[in-house]
Amino acid sequence: MSRTMMITGAARGIGLATARYFAEKGWRVGLYDRDSEALAEVLKQAEFGRCFGGVCDVTDDESVTYALQHFAEQTHDVMDVLVNNAGVLSAGYFEELDLAEQNKMVEVNVLGVMRMAHAAFPMLAETPRSTLVNICSVSSVHGVPTLAIYSASKFFVNGFTEALALEWERHDISVTCVKPPIINTKMGAAASTYLSENSVPGLEPIVVAETIDQAIQKGGTGHLIGTESKAWSLLDRWLPEVGREWVARKVLGFK
Repeated sequence: MSRTMMITGAARGIGLATARYFAEKGWRVGLYDRDSEALAEVLKQAEFGRCFGGVCDVTDDESVTYALQHFAEQTHDVMDVLVNNAGVLSAGYFEELDLAEQNKMVEVNVLGVMRMAHAAFPMLAETPRSTLVNICSVSSVHGVPTLAIYSASKFFVNGFTEALALEWERHDISVTCVKPPIINTKMGAAASTYLSENSVPGLEPIVVAETIDQAIQKGGTGHLIGTESKAWSLLDRWLPEVGREWVARKVLGFK
């Protein structure tokens, strides 16, 4: 029997690449996104012939409930993996960035992740050896200038993941997160706007999908993507504050 996966924010970028990757491996993937038109076009593609999906706005309780009910109907209440991928990003200096845009990042990246995990818990708990995968970011290693609220939201995702990994162990649910650097997507391009050429998107979304696959198989709470990300994390953990700031400036190219 095919394993099942629900992905939020699946109409483009990392979510779409992840859906395609697992669909090609024979999984029954449920693609959910708030952009119904984009999602409808995706589901017409031949590689998603055995997949399904619907609208899901992670900031809305009723929308989340409906999406989960729809997923359950398609999979007979089996959810092997939930990929909490939906996210938004606005780049800019904190004092200049519109507060409504910053609130949106909190609503989607923080409250949306929490809402999805809480609502999906019953189905995850009823599915043996299930996994919750939260999409985090290398920006959870150190606060990133011009991405202050986005970075802070990913610090939340990291801490939330670590806590739930311990809490949900008793329910046979693995909880993990993957931490990509800037990826070659529309969001990745926006993230690099104020940073150096070193931060131009280089890795493709498929790399994140492959890391999700590894995280599901190997466990562990955090999976950094890329050699530079791993080195930065190691240095940030052991250097004093002045050293941490110096490394962050060098890595990000922020002056």
